Amino acid sequence: MRRTNTLLVAVAFVMLMGAGLASLLLAARAQQNAAAVADTIGTRVEFHTIFSLIQDTETGQRGFLLTRDPAYLDPYYSARLEIERKLAALERRVADRPAQLQNVKALHDVARKRIEILDQTIALAGTGDFEGAIAEVANNRGQVLMDEGRGIVERALDEEAAVLAGREGTMANSYALLSASIIGAIAAALVLAILSIRLTLRAFATMASRKEDLARLNEELEARVQERTRELEKARAMAEAEAGRTEYERGRVELLLREVTHRVGNNLAMVSSLLRMQQAKLDDEGARAALETARGRIQTISTAQRRLRLDDDLQSTRADILLEAVVSDLAEAGLDDSAIVLSGNFEPLTVASRDATTLAVVLGELVSNAIKHAFEGRDGGTISVSFAVTGGVPVMAVEDDGIGFDETDDAATRRSGLGSMIIESLSRQYGGEIRRWKNEAGGTSIHILLPRLKVLRDEKKAAGRG
Repeated sequence: MRRTNTLLVAVAFVMLMGAGLASLLLAARAQQNAAAVADTIGTRVEFHTIFSLIQDTETGQRGFLLTRDPAYLDPYYSARLEIERKLAALERRVADRPAQLQNVKALHDVARKRIEILDQTIALAGTGDFEGAIAEVANNRGQVLMDEGRGIVERALDEEAAVLAGREGTMANSYALLSASIIGAIAAALVLAILSIRLTLRAFATMASRKEDLARLNEELEARVQERTRELEKARAMAEAEAGRTEYERGRVELLLREVTHRVGNNLAMVSSLLRMQQAKLDDEGARAALETARGRIQTISTAQRRLRLDDDLQSTRADILLEAVVSDLAEAGLDDSAIVLSGNFEPLTVASRDATTLAVVLGELVSNAIKHAFEGRDGGTISVSFAVTGGVPVMAVEDDGIGFDETDDAATRRSGLGSMIIESLSRQYGGEIRRWKNEAGGTSIHILLPRLKVLRDEKKAAGRG
């Protein structure tokens, strides 16, 4: 009997190990298939998003022409920048698929032509010729291009639908094989379970005694929990009666808003982690650098969202606390063992929460550029950042004692980078004026004046008055 049991255990163990190995291999294959399906779905979403952004540029242009309000041009310029970025990313994504790559290039050409027409009408309106701009809109060239773009997107989506169907079929097969291997593992585990029942029965007597003790302890604990719960319920009812329904609802809304803000930050942090994982799988250094730059920007926004602490009005926050958190995260993520020293000096200013997030993104771009370029060929140096009100105007400053910049470069060359475009676009919302010069230490000083940024409260002045 003992030899029979030993043989059965050995056979069941071999079956279990084989099924486990098969499950691991099939699970990895299923994961690859799922990733391929997700990539196809993502490609479809990107086509939809790009065409929607083209429509957004048209909406911003028409809003400007109809209302003559320059504010409508902000989404227009933002959509232009996003279109180019997403089209470039989509071309890299489908680079190994000639038919789909041709669709992306065709859509890129349509977008470029449509934006050229939009730029022409905006230029006419900028000179005061709104009638000419509206006449240019009415000549139907834009609608023809939009119809052509819509047809390209439909072809691309049909292509992705066919690819998706094939990948879903492959994934279904993988899951079927995985299910079969799991069933085999269950069968082997069942054999082992039957053999172990005999040993388990011997331990039942001891376990029964311990269960009785545990049940008695659980009953006592449950009685205490119920008593404590009743006390808490009574206290909560008294608190609600004293505070009133309005305050209670306000507390719920505040908690929900802060939870949503925190979850957005966590989701962005997850996106940053996924980009890091994708970056690790790339061999192309250019693509790795581009993903690292994108990941850094997403991480900055994630930090701003997670560290955002709303005031009692749920609409404002302390800019200095948020910017200090961004600087701290940038130092941890970007410096490692570097000899670069990063320091911050921020006045205690309260601004709208939306404006605080924008300031965090601008600061992240400025500091990231300084870390990357200010000390090339050097072991280290110092980067100083600040945000204060000077002469009644909020000013963000980043200064370093690095190698400085090439003063022969013209303004257009300095603004050609994506980071510079982001800084300029976001600063423009507040009437931003960017001043850049070579400081006495030989490094670079950048001051951004934000005259239209509304400072809700200066905590230092408020404390002085108190």
